[in-house]
Parts: sequence; structure tokens; C-alpha cells
Amino acid sequence: MSSRARPHYPLGLRVRTAVRRRHRLVAAALCAVALTLMILRLAPPGDRTAPVVTAVRDVPAGRSLAPGDLTVSRFPVALVPATAYTAPEDLGGQTTTVALTAGQPVTSSAVLGPGVLTGQPSGTTAATVRVSDPAVLRHVRPGDAVDVVHHTDDARSAPGRTAARAVTVLWASTAAPAGESSILSSGGADGDSGLVVLAAPRNTAAELASLEGSGRVSLVLVSR
Repeated sequence: MSSRARPHYPLGLRVRTAVRRRHRLVAAALCAVALTLMILRLAPPGDRTAPVVTAVRDVPAGRSLAPGDLTVSRFPVALVPATAYTAPEDLGGQTTTVALTAGQPVTSSAVLGPGVLTGQPSGTTAATVRVSDPAVLRHVRPGDAVDVVHHTDDARSAPGRTAARAVTVLWASTAAPAGESSILSSGGADGDSGLVVLAAPRNTAAELASLEGSGRVSLVLVSR
């Protein structure tokens, strides 16, 4: 039995086939290199991190931050908030305006200061008002909308005057009853009891500032 002879192709066809195979191999290699470079470009290297101050534990709103509440963590540069703090000493004694969860970056809008107005409309100011009944602030949270109602000393039975409408609460402080902890507890600053910081237009802020020491001030929660 004779074995079948292998087909004999023209030299030119064999050369073209070999060239095509080589081209495919080269193209596949180039694609693999391009894909690798793209992955390396999109995935940030491990050393591209930055220090960010984060909460060690859950911290309620209205708490004066202590060194034990904070630590420094490394975050990928692309994930670092623009207003994040990088050194715990910059936050010593500052008061939180929102509740922090463990591991959460601390930003300028999370503490009392200029950053508390982040995201508010242009021309908004932070107006401080002391309410007559601090217990009311146990039901108020940052982000709530409130009306500010003023009662003069000589008109206790008359309807109050609305000094501000639907202003946003930025921060509130109240002394919690004995044995209780409040999300808005200021951590022992008696002078802060009854204080609330509101985001208000300049003319409204001036009106609110004039209420200090004149009659009674109360808040009414409203929907937006």
C-alpha cells in the first residue's frame, strides 16, 4: 500500500501563507501589548495614594472632635474628596455638623467653619440662632428645613412673627437629658445649648441676628 503523497503547493503560495501567519501573530502580539498598556493606564498604581483623615469610630453630629476620634488612612488619589482633611491636628476641637461613620473621610463640610456652606447657593450665610427651648433641637437634624418664629416679650399670647421661612439647618446643639445620649449632643459645651446654625440669605441672616435677647425664638419643621 503506497502512502498518499503530500500536495505540493507553489512556492509563491507558501510564502504568502507564511507571511499572513506572521502578520496575524504580530497583530495579536500588538493587541496584547496595547491592552496591557490600557489596563496599566486605567488602573492607578498602588503607590498613587494620598493621606486622608478618617473617623476611627462612629461620631454623632454636634460632637467636638478629639484626637482619639480620628486617624489617617491612605486613599487612591482619584477617590480623595477635594475638601478632605489630611492632618488630624487641623480638626482638633472642631464640631461635627453631620454624623460620621467609621472609616468615613472628614471634609470641610462635615465640621463647623467656612466649609459648612459647601453646596449652598451663592450669597448664603451661616446664621446662628438660640432657641428658647433647647429640647426642640432633639428633633432637628442637619438638612431639615425650618421656619424661625419670634415671640416678643410683651406678646406671649399673640401669634408669633415668622422671621425666616424654610431655611436649612446646618448644625444644631442641645444638652441631652441626664443618662441619655443625643445625636445632636455637643459634648458638654453648656454655652452652646439651644444654638442652631441656619443657611440663610444675607438679609434674612441680619434679621435673625437681631432676635438675640429679644423675646422667645422657636423653630417649626416644614417640608420643602
